[in-house]
Amino acid sequence: MFCQIYFLIFNCIIIKINGVNIQEENLMNMLFGRQSQYNALITPIYNLSEPLDVYFGLTLAQIINVYEKEQIIKVNVWLQLRWYDYQMKWNPDRFGRLDSIRVSPELVWTPDLVLFNNGDGNYEASYKSNAVITSDGYIQWIPPAIYKLTCTINVQYFPFDEQRCELRFGTSGGSATQVRFGWYATPNSMELSDYVPSGIWTLIDAPAEIRTIQSSESPYETRSEMVFFMIIRRKSLFYTVNLILPTMMISLLSITLFCLPSDAAEKMMLCTSILVALVFFMLLISKILPSTSLSIPLISKYLMFTFIMNLLTVFLSVLSLYLNHHRTSILTPVPYWMKIIFIHALPTCLFLNKPYENSHSNRKRISSINSPILLRKMKIPQPDLPNEINYLIEQFLEISNDIKYLSKKIQGDTEEMKIFNDWKYISLVLDRIHLFLFLIVTFIGTISMLLQVPKLFEVHQDSLLTPQTTTSSYSLNK
Repeated sequence: MFCQIYFLIFNCIIIKINGVNIQEENLMNMLFGRQSQYNALITPIYNLSEPLDVYFGLTLAQIINVYEKEQIIKVNVWLQLRWYDYQMKWNPDRFGRLDSIRVSPELVWTPDLVLFNNGDGNYEASYKSNAVITSDGYIQWIPPAIYKLTCTINVQYFPFDEQRCELRFGTSGGSATQVRFGWYATPNSMELSDYVPSGIWTLIDAPAEIRTIQSSESPYETRSEMVFFMIIRRKSLFYTVNLILPTMMISLLSITLFCLPSDAAEKMMLCTSILVALVFFMLLISKILPSTSLSIPLISKYLMFTFIMNLLTVFLSVLSLYLNHHRTSILTPVPYWMKIIFIHALPTCLFLNKPYENSHSNRKRISSINSPILLRKMKIPQPDLPNEINYLIEQFLEISNDIKYLSKKIQGDTEEMKIFNDWKYISLVLDRIHLFLFLIVTFIGTISMLLQVPKLFEVHQDSLLTPQTTTSSYSLNK
């Protein structure tokens, strides 16, 4: 009993499906058969005095990649098209209440939409999906597409840059008198209900507009364009951790140069190592950014600024070594004006202790030993003294010449040491001056470059607009 009931139900379903297929076949013959005289190449305009209204929208699915060097952006979008074809109407009651059918887009007229700012030569949709025709004559077509569009990439504030790119759609041959664009569902905006956020770029806004462009040459025709904008901002965390922070650390590493003694030759090795590291980062940035001369990236300016400061460090390190070795080797006395500036005036301002001078006391002690009055008294014989004392005096007088020679030698070494210490102290003062200049200029330069970046401390999230997805909310921009 139950098997017979199931068999009857199954037969009814099969009969109904076959009936629907027959009704669809009859409808297709009526619309696209030999007797219909329908031509998919002719624009379905019922009244030649009025243009065909094409409701157009764009759904952004994903920002696949941004090629900075080629200045091309690859996106995944869905085109939303709807228009009225007066030849596609039928009475649903005549065809088993069939109110919609799906047909290949080659069978019906479709707008020849192209992306004007295309970057790879594929101007049309990559996949031709089926078009949905309703009984009231409206045709809906939603093909997917992956476009590569050209966009001028402004890298002046890299990696805190913000880009504004546009997708310009229009008909390849139709004028505004034949085709007129209107909004599909979301007016003045791109639909973002299915947008997948990117890990590199933040979508701030996606406005849209309809442009009417008039030709500057005869016959002065006008054409309409649908322009969709993408305002995106780069997520700078990756570049901050892997590029900016190492650059700043290398810049601050130059401070350790001043911790070394002024006559240490290792300063030159450390300076050249820092310069090589900065050159490496400059080459790395040049591989990422486009080769443009319109603007210099801010990070390149900062690297060049750090590079110049390190070059100045190398120059002053060479000067310090020159003062320590060359001037002391030829025993060139320090000029008086340098003593006044670098030994007496600047050390107090640079928080340095003045050198301790004990040469006067040493000179006084040596002069007391070599006093001519003392030697004259010792040369006069003293009859009251014992013979042993007179003998000791005679012995002392014999070695007085040796004592004079030694005293002159000690005095000469003291003068050489004083000259050496003066030049060494001047090189220390120069190192301290360079340290203060390096800290002040680096701090001011870093802060000024950070202040040039617009909206540096603003946090943006991907804009997810709530589109109007109802099928009845179609508006036309008059």
